[in-house]
Amino acid sequence: MSRYAMIFDKKKCIGCNACVVACQQNYDMPAENKLNWVNVEESGDFPDLKLDFTPQLCAHCSNPQCVDVCPVEDATFRTPEGYVLINPENCIGCSMCVKACPYGARSMNAEDKVAVKCSFCANLVEFGGQPICVGTCPTKCRIFGDLDDPNSEVSKLVAEGNVVRLDAYLDNGTEDFEPNVYYILEEEK
Repeated sequence: MSRYAMIFDKKKCIGCNACVVACQQNYDMPAENKLNWVNVEESGDFPDLKLDFTPQLCAHCSNPQCVDVCPVEDATFRTPEGYVLINPENCIGCSMCVKACPYGARSMNAEDKVAVKCSFCANLVEFGGQPICVGTCPTKCRIFGDLDDPNSEVSKLVAEGNVVRLDAYLDNGTEDFEPNVYYILEEEK
């Protein structure tokens, strides 16, 4: 059994949004339904401006609040591999899961009237592939793998303590959800 996670190396992210575009095109999503996104933070004054890019997506939490609030069995669910998925055929469009997500990783598809979110490209990963965003990233700032495989890069980085989990990164009191998204620790300046 696998337990998947994503690690972002923010130092490598250039904010190109290739990941966002590739994902939207692959899943034929309307522009308002970004399954992953890049937050941009500006600092400094001209000519010493600095842009800080933070890639984000569904955290595929080990204790997902979105699953707990869903009123329909198997509309939103967590798989043994750690994917938090939506079955659009069971989704009634109540948006409870959208409101419950502390990371803003869900939205309602206006056309289909169902909730949508990142799936870690489970349909590809289960056949030996990788998430579209990982394969598309020109700087390789996204690292995806199995936390339970001691030979995977994500497992090694987490074991070495070189990362911080999303809840600690955001410091927003969501540690009980146990997100499976991490950021490489920035070096001391």
